[in-house]
Amino acid sequence: MKYRNAAEMLPPQLLAEVQKYAQGEYCYIPKAKRAAWGAGTGAQSFYARRDADIRKQFSSGAGLETIGGEYFLSPDAVKKIVYKKGAKTMSDINYDNYFWQNDVVRVRRSKPEDWQHHMPNYDSDERFFTDYAQEMPQDETNRKEEWENYVNAHRNSDDRLLFAFETHDGKYVGGGNLHGINRRNGTFGMFVGADEERYAIAGAQLMLHYAFNELRLNNCHTGFIENDTVFQPVFVKLGFKLEGTRRQQVFHKGQFWNENLYGLLAEEFNGNN
Repeated sequence: MKYRNAAEMLPPQLLAEVQKYAQGEYCYIPKAKRAAWGAGTGAQSFYARRDADIRKQFSSGAGLETIGGEYFLSPDAVKKIVYKKGAKTMSDINYDNYFWQNDVVRVRRSKPEDWQHHMPNYDSDERFFTDYAQEMPQDETNRKEEWENYVNAHRNSDDRLLFAFETHDGKYVGGGNLHGINRRNGTFGMFVGADEERYAIAGAQLMLHYAFNELRLNNCHTGFIENDTVFQPVFVKLGFKLEGTRRQQVFHKGQFWNENLYGLLAEEFNGNN
């Protein structure tokens, strides 16, 4: 640090004012505005880009340990970056040119905390038509734990992708999944469910566009229990065609039910959209 004689650099009036407070002493005068840490070395911009990449990977489903291994950080350090106050979240993204959005909904990966949206209809006839099974009764603790385990188990899965549907203002309105993905044969299955049919169709169209045109799969197949008036109409409106019936395939409430099999090809989907 270079020292200068105040008598040589300050006007006499200002020097006289300063001498009221200090005489014959060294005095440090700070800069009017101090540069932010790392601004001069590029470190600030480097860590900003790194933290943004980390939050992007986390929002896409990557685990804390996986991210930490890539950036040589502990899981706790990654967690601090992801949940840092003021960090950019999914709601801050500019969705103007966002792939996972249309005029009705936007789609994101499912999260463990989404369990609460699945609780009301868990033990119901609607649930039977979804999974072909009569499930055991569940309380909130069981349901929460089961959903969290389900999401975490498929976070980095190659054969099942879990999605949630939101309105443009962030309200959860449904979800779905791509399952049984077989890249060798180009086949997969799909499930969608939502508060309203329009949300289910809009979300499904984004999922199918991704499956057919990004993953380059070719054939989506699914099945419905006879007399299903909730899920089957949605898939028919998406362009799925009846391909056959498996007679008396499922037993429920004292009787056997037929299963109707539906399918949709990539060329059919792209020809209709």
